[in-house]
Formats: sequence, C-alpha cells, structure tokens
Amino acid sequence: MNILKNLPGARLVVTAVATLTLSTAFSTAFADARAIDHAPIGVMADHMHKAGEWMVSVRHMQMQMDGNRNGRNKASDADILQIANSHSGPATLKVVPQNMTMDMTMLGMMYAPSEDITLMVMANYLENQMTATTYAMMGGAKLGTFTTHSEGLGDTTIAALFKVGALPAGENGKWHGSFGISLPTGSIKQADSILTPMNMKMVARLPYAMQLGSGTYDVKPSLTYTADKGSYVYGAQINATLRLDDNSQGYTLGDKASAEAWVMTSFSDQLSGSLRLKAETSGDIDGQDAAIDKPVQSAQTHMYGGERVHLGLGFNVIGHHGWLAGHRFAFEATMPIYEDLNGPQMSQDMNLTLGYQKAW
Repeated sequence: MNILKNLPGARLVVTAVATLTLSTAFSTAFADARAIDHAPIGVMADHMHKAGEWMVSVRHMQMQMDGNRNGRNKASDADILQIANSHSGPATLKVVPQNMTMDMTMLGMMYAPSEDITLMVMANYLENQMTATTYAMMGGAKLGTFTTHSEGLGDTTIAALFKVGALPAGENGKWHGSFGISLPTGSIKQADSILTPMNMKMVARLPYAMQLGSGTYDVKPSLTYTADKGSYVYGAQINATLRLDDNSQGYTLGDKASAEAWVMTSFSDQLSGSLRLKAETSGDIDGQDAAIDKPVQSAQTHMYGGERVHLGLGFNVIGHHGWLAGHRFAFEATMPIYEDLNGPQMSQDMNLTLGYQKAW
C-alpha cells in the first residue's frame, strides 16, 4: 500500500515553508540543540521550554482504516449484515464501511513565561473520507458503493505545562504535568450524500466518526517523565480526555485514556531514531444524535470504543548549519499490534505523522 502517494502534502508543505521562511529571521541560538531532545513527533506536550522561549510546530497526520473487526476478530460484510440495527428501519445493519482515511494538519505554538510554566495552543484542520457498501433492504443483494467526505476546522486545545517536583526523578530524569481544555470549534453537523438500502441517494448527517469535533468542552490532563542518558533518551506519558457534558445534539463521545513509553537513540547530534509503544482505551458514546439514524455500524453509539496497542518507529532531524540551524523535522509511522473493539468497527492500518518545529 503506497500511503505516501495519498498524502495531501501540499497543505503541509505550504504551511511548513511559510513557517520556515518566517523563522529564518529568528535567532539561531538553538543551533547546538540535539535531535534527541524532543520525543517522537506523535507525542504531544512532551517537553517544556526555557523562560521567554517560543516554539511553532506543524504536524500532518494521516490515519488509514481498512476492513472491520468485532472484538479481536476480523468481521466480513456477511458477519456485519447479521448484527441488529438499534435504529428504526431494517432489523439488521445494511451499510458496511470498507475503508476510511483521516488527514489532520495541526498548527501549534508554545511559549514559556517562566522556567516552571509553558503555555500551548493547538489548532487542527481535518479531512475525512469513508467508503461504504450498501446492501438491499430485502434480500441483502449488494446495491453499490459510495464515498462520503467531511472537511474543516477541528477542536482547539489550550494547555499549560508545569514542572512537577514532588515525584522522584532519579539521575538525569524529570517530570512535568499538563492540563488542557479542548474547545468545541469543530462541526458536529457534517452531512453528505449516501446510498440507502432502498437504492436511493439522499443527503444525511454523517456518523459520529466523520464529524470534525466532539461538541463538548473536554479536559485533557497528562503526566510525562523523561530521562537523558546521553546517547539515548527514554520517556513515558499517561494522558486522558474527559468529556464534561452532552453536546448540543444530545450525546457525549467516550472518555479516553492512554499510556505510552518510548526510547530514542542518537545516531548523531543531528539525527535520532525512536521506538514507541502506546496503549489506549476509550468508551462508547453516551446519548444519541437523532439525525444520525442509518443502519450502519458507525451510527450505533454502542459500537464505539475499545482497546488498542500501537507500535511506532520514527526519526528526528535538526539542522545545525546555515539557514537550517535550529529547524527540526520529524517522521513517525505507527501501526496497531492489538485491537479489541466494542462491536464491529473499522480496523486501523498504518498511521503516518510528518512534523516541523522551530524554537527561538
């Protein structure tokens, strides 16, 4: 599978080049920084900054999903067509997702007003595309395949990172915490044309997985530990996303929690490699949007959430000379090595993240 071929890299390239052009005028006092000083690019809120320091970042992530899984087992279309539909209409599911691609471009800025506090804001732009197959209301004959699309601004996170001195750190180790709030800036009313089991085209509100935000204010705490051993660095982080209330459409996405650990090795001051393991769990959806009512698994609120474990491999590069001094570029690829999902859901495939960072 040539995932890179499908990356909409134009947006990332244009944004990164614009940021790169602006930041070349800034001080290159950080030109002696090491590539190993930052965690893999897929880790958020991994480091703090010195007093008065700023950093801008651009990340582009593509997540691909392919095929379906019920619990730990793969599920065929025939398997899913036997599962009960919780909405009015056909007694069983009649629309089966086949694959989905989510592209997210994240723009971030960090500023440290003191040695003990770093402030962060992160905005993102999402583009989702899902292909599904529709089967007939009666008889179950395959009617055809259709693709839906949603695109726009996602939710925005503001956070404060702070030093934690009460926990034992050990030699060359340090702790910091983070407390963030996710603002509901992403739409939860995205709609597109679908093919119904009556073999009719109609515009309908898209399932929850295709919406651009949660619709709620969400609390996002984390705790991070890192230890510098010279030629290698290791770290760990636990974090959560806690939904505060129902959104305007009458539902709440499931809470999330994750724990991850990584180790980075230095090939040189300018190049490092990383290995990361991440375990995550999430709950199903509480409540329901009355407009999301089609006989497809992604419209069933109890068919969300579960457990996944991901393994990631990445590289960080930092320039040390000329106009590239202090500019960081990073890449990470992750894939699930374990999935146990609540009811039939799409199985995750390869996730790719490209990133750019500049501090001054």
